[in-house]
Amino acid sequence: MAAVGLDEDGYVAVVQMCDQRRTVTYAQFAEEPDGAPTLAWIGRTVEPITFYRVGGDPPDNWVLDVDGGLLSDRSYTFSATAEDVEVTGPEITLADLNALGPGEVIDAEGSAQPLDDFLDSACSG
Repeated sequence: MAAVGLDEDGYVAVVQMCDQRRTVTYAQFAEEPDGAPTLAWIGRTVEPITFYRVGGDPPDNWVLDVDGGLLSDRSYTFSATAEDVEVTGPEITLADLNALGPGEVIDAEGSAQPLDDFLDSACSG
């Protein structure tokens, strides 16, 4: 499961792998679901929850693969790849993110909710 939102440090994307045997190896923001990445990270993690900060340091064991930014007049989709599975988050704009309060995220269905609620319920379906 993936969501995008705001925390105390700024824009953040979060991936929660419900199948904890999978390894996340790539994460990106792209203007189209199958488009070239605007901002991307490459690495490896077996952690069930990983945070990707826009404009911040990459997570441990990760590096920036594409060092771009998010523009205000564009829509983006966040996705992460774990072996043979791709997890896709919501299609968002910076206006969508700026409308959130700190600690809120938008999930893949487009619903805004507190980050803790997303993490508690993402894998319970």
